Amino acid sequence: MSTQGSGDPPGPLATLLAEHIARSGPIGFDTYVAASLYQPGLGFYQRGGGAGRRRDFITSPEVGPLFGRVMAGALDRWWVKMGRPTSMVLVEVGAGPGTLARAMRAAAPQCAGALHHFLVEVAEVQWTTHPEGVTTLAEFPRPADLPPGPVVVLANELLDNLPFALVEKTPAGWVEVGVGVEQIQDGSLVLVEVPSPNGTLPASRQAWCDQRAGDDAPMGARLPVHHEAAAWLGDALQLATVRGGRVVVFDYMATSAELARRPWTEWVRTYSEQGRAGHPLEIPGSCDITTEVAIDQLALVADPVRVWTQAQFLTHHGIADLVAEGDALWAESGICGGREVLEAGSRRSEADALTASEGLGGFTVVDWEFPLP
Repeated sequence: MSTQGSGDPPGPLATLLAEHIARSGPIGFDTYVAASLYQPGLGFYQRGGGAGRRRDFITSPEVGPLFGRVMAGALDRWWVKMGRPTSMVLVEVGAGPGTLARAMRAAAPQCAGALHHFLVEVAEVQWTTHPEGVTTLAEFPRPADLPPGPVVVLANELLDNLPFALVEKTPAGWVEVGVGVEQIQDGSLVLVEVPSPNGTLPASRQAWCDQRAGDDAPMGARLPVHHEAAAWLGDALQLATVRGGRVVVFDYMATSAELARRPWTEWVRTYSEQGRAGHPLEIPGSCDITTEVAIDQLALVADPVRVWTQAQFLTHHGIADLVAEGDALWAESGICGGREVLEAGSRRSEADALTASEGLGGFTVVDWEFPLP
């Protein structure tokens, strides 16, 4: 089972983890991911890594302002459907530097006068350029912390960054895969089986893995276990249930059964400096670690109202009309029209990127909706 990265210098976080493992034994893969991404002063996001054209990777909001304009239109649709309440709360989780928030506000949605916009981001370094007119939070709010009114919880590429456990099917049953230290060679971090009292996972967890992966999953199959994502979703759904509203998440997803039949290094990915990085155990803290999200595991928390591709979602909420509007503005004024017309003229290329089936357009959008109390 042992797997390790290259012989590159380990870095301070690797040294810290190795020392902890030497004292206390192997750690879960979820613990490793949490440290690699969020360890104060050493984790990828705490050191300034993240989304942006001059940073490490591009998400839909960084393609351009069009994604934010479509989302502003979606907010208006939802607001009208709720009866145009005088107060509506938007909780945007994993908001990064606020790119999406700026684009939505710049689009001047009809609901702007009723909207209370909260950005949630655990990495404080992200807030060096936070947008005006919003409230920033370091953790998910409780109902009592928010103004009155229905709630929309929005998360774009959040769940794939929440720590996840890793399990593997062996002849003895499913076992947890964690991170240890290679004592024989140079002390590198390696993947190891995490000891459990009976050598394998308890019977209830064995059955859970079999059900998710399918009884015919091959030996050596690996699965992510999205316990952090499930807990976050439970909190988000509870907030929307109490207030009325919806929870909408965008991410790249598959089913557990599909993931179990693919090499794990296909669905656990690393990113840095606008490209794919190396093995997840190489130089922890130097790159983003992300995984495809098993949508069936989210459905165990609550069945969604709707599941569609990002291309379908954006089409439903008027991206084609915005592109046509942009084409008309460009044809009328061209380059002399100023920044607004320049942005309008770029909508067609942005739409192509946002709806491409082999790229962002193939992402999954999952929507849970709740009536007003």
